[in-house]
Amino acid sequence: MMNVDDLLDYTNKYIQGGFWGNDARVLKEELEKLKPGDVYIEIGVDEGKSARVAHEYAPKGVYLVFIDIHNVDPHSLSIGRGKWMEQEGMVGIDKRGVFIHGDGNIVAKWWNTPVSLIFIDGHHGYDDVKMDTLSWEPKMKKGATMLFHDTDYTDGVPKWLDDHFGVDKWENCHGKVGRVKV
Repeated sequence: MMNVDDLLDYTNKYIQGGFWGNDARVLKEELEKLKPGDVYIEIGVDEGKSARVAHEYAPKGVYLVFIDIHNVDPHSLSIGRGKWMEQEGMVGIDKRGVFIHGDGNIVAKWWNTPVSLIFIDGHHGYDDVKMDTLSWEPKMKKGATMLFHDTDYTDGVPKWLDDHFGVDKWENCHGKVGRVKV
């Protein structure tokens, strides 16, 4: 298993994205708490940096579900999300991860397996984060964790977290990732 910095150096050879070392450390910390049979959901995969972190650090037996509605055109240095996920063994036949190309809020309507950890990194506007939260919060196991990326979007993510959970009920991890126990 690679350490976070080595993993991100490795991923940067193939894909780009705005997911960095401290973001990965917070996600890694939560992933390592999961047990076989738990479910991890990621909303807003982009090219797959955070998804690759999940693939690396989630314990064996944890199911990984990556959801994104956008069909990402690879950046100039990227090989593209599909090729990347296949190359890394993240998704495919007989793998523990799946990628759903669709709207996470639609998927939530038919999702019926309790979720142990969710990483929400879709659109960052207030109403978008609100919709993601309200769609998935009822699907969470008691005591589960919800992570929210890009808490530096001051009018979006943190404002919603303050309004919904309360200013003192969520943790702002290094100014970029919000953490809530539900």
